[in-house]
Amino acid sequence: MKKYINFISLVVVLGLVAACSKDTSSPYAALGSEKYPQKFYMEYVPCMQGADYSLEAFNLKMLPSWQVLLEETNSPLVSAWGLVHEDPQESDTEDGFWQLVWNSKADAASAWETWTGYDKANEWTEENLNILNCNNESVYSFDAYVRRSIDSFGEFDTTNFSSDYQACSYNDGYGAKDLRATIEKFEDYLNSPDANNGPYGYVVLAPDPDNYPAGQEQPDFFWGNFNQTAEQRVLGLEQYLANAQDVQNEFNKISTCEVAENYVSGEIPLI
Repeated sequence: MKKYINFISLVVVLGLVAACSKDTSSPYAALGSEKYPQKFYMEYVPCMQGADYSLEAFNLKMLPSWQVLLEETNSPLVSAWGLVHEDPQESDTEDGFWQLVWNSKADAASAWETWTGYDKANEWTEENLNILNCNNESVYSFDAYVRRSIDSFGEFDTTNFSSDYQACSYNDGYGAKDLRATIEKFEDYLNSPDANNGPYGYVVLAPDPDNYPAGQEQPDFFWGNFNQTAEQRVLGLEQYLANAQDVQNEFNKISTCEVAENYVSGEIPLI
């Protein structure tokens, strides 16, 4: 992205998300296979807007200095995104999330160690609490499996798009292998004439049990989507349910999901 955007319009790159079987010793990685050639480690840092938050303050003060710090610490960060609730509720415990995408869990751990040990980074955090206060002690971490390019069905404008997420649990007797099989059927639908996709993408997120906020219940997987607009999201879901109910029945058989959370999304530029 070449222009800056309001954190109230930032986001994550997510689509259909899923992962982990309760029966494995390393559940958060259970979904991975040769079918998922792109694997990332993603972290979501909850953030609250400070008393002095404004678009100008974020764009002109907070963001440029963060970009400089990334260069100074030689950060291996792949990309960064922001998301805020499309329809904020009083019950929300955060205004949004700062999403960090890494090539591996090891890269994330190394970068955090460098960041927290760098005096300038700590000073940056303190100096900007009045603009944006992000809780680095309560990070939601995932293995992320990306099946196809986000531009598979048309070029995505990552400066502003719609994302949604569902927390899901496997039904008794089902696990990651069943999810993989059902995703194959979903892929068949996406490649059929019945799917009027427009710009659309999805990813599979598996909670990392070693790096998840204490006291927070971990679902077996998250299932989310990204569409270019909220209107396209609604239309795409209507078409899917009308033309691929058999696929949705398979998902319902293997898992039970909560109501989706909708977000306004956008890329946070690294440079």
